[in-house]
Amino acid sequence: MSENTLLSQLNTRLILVFMSMLAIMSVYELAKQAINPDITIWESHAITIAFTSLVAVFIVFFPLRSLYREQQKSNEAFRHLLEAEESLRRSEARYRSFVESAGDAIYTVDPDLRYLLVNTRHLAKKGLLPGACAGKHYGEFHSGEETKAFAGQVRRVMETNVPVLGEYERDGRYYLRKLSPVNDSATDTVIAITVISTDITEQKIQERALEDTNKKLNLMSEITRHDMLNQLSALSSYLALAEEKTADTSVARYLVKCEQLAETVQAQILFARDYQQIGVECPQWQDIAVTIQKARFPLRLTSVTIDASCTGLEILADPLLGKVFYNLLDNAMRYAGPAPAVRFSVAEEQGRLILLYEDNGPGISHGNKEVIFVRGYGKNTGLGLFLIREILAITGLTIRETGEEGMGCRFEITVPEECFRRTIPGGAAP
Repeated sequence: MSENTLLSQLNTRLILVFMSMLAIMSVYELAKQAINPDITIWESHAITIAFTSLVAVFIVFFPLRSLYREQQKSNEAFRHLLEAEESLRRSEARYRSFVESAGDAIYTVDPDLRYLLVNTRHLAKKGLLPGACAGKHYGEFHSGEETKAFAGQVRRVMETNVPVLGEYERDGRYYLRKLSPVNDSATDTVIAITVISTDITEQKIQERALEDTNKKLNLMSEITRHDMLNQLSALSSYLALAEEKTADTSVARYLVKCEQLAETVQAQILFARDYQQIGVECPQWQDIAVTIQKARFPLRLTSVTIDASCTGLEILADPLLGKVFYNLLDNAMRYAGPAPAVRFSVAEEQGRLILLYEDNGPGISHGNKEVIFVRGYGKNTGLGLFLIREILAITGLTIRETGEEGMGCRFEITVPEECFRRTIPGGAAP
């Protein structure tokens, strides 16, 4: 309530009080004369003044006290309003200062793709003057194809209330665009979208240069390995011929040792080839059952059971996932005796997928359950399980041995929730 309004109400009340007092005094004087004609005029006036003063206190004090309290509340509310406006002004100034000082193009649009806020960096990138975008539609400054793609990203943010990332190219430069929801604090609904567009052209150039360098290094490594393997094959052949030609048993024994060393070197070269390929290509969605079948094909292992729970499941892993299953099956052939049997199955546990491998081999002792994954440990090359763990780690998958010694090996591959999906509705993991 304003001060002028309060004074106006006070003047009105005082006039009413004055008129009421005159009326009461007149009525009271007449009543006294009628009840007690002998009373003097001064006594009558004194009683009238005392009575009307008491009435005036009730008529004036309580309304004025009510008005005072209302004025106090109005002043308090007005003070809070001014403080809120000042706080909002400071907050807006800080936000605008941050937006304007950022090196990225930043703008905010409503659900209809109309600009609400645009920083100078974005205006400079578009070659526009300040205020040129305010209230205008995104499509007025972009092609129909660009507007359609942007509208789709905005729709995803509106529906999911989750930020969306996307790369795009414009005029020979590359940008990473992040769309973040702006929520109404009262209803928690998306009311606008804040877009931050970062120029990543230099990063793209460096990535391409790094890719070219990696390709050259990989090509050189492949050629070198190929030549080394050819030389090792020739060396092994000559050692075998020398072993056949010699009659000296001690020399033959040394030649056998040389052949074993050549085989070890060959295995290490092949391991280096496989290890170099880890992480080179992007992770891919791979069907579990199909990948296991492909891995077992080169091996003479007949008893491999793939449980029905594996059907219709894909996991996101490095393209060398088949090497994981191949090495597990190869270990079964080496250590599970004359009739190796293997079983694959899956189960869900706390939102994660557990891929189980079980065989009928001798199992792993309690003290070796972790060291078997260390590079160089084992009776053969000692590289298989180490390679398996490295391949799985690319996409956050883990492996551990949980079997009992004498009861066969039992490997558990844990797949995070975001790294597996079903391709057959209602199928797969129980």
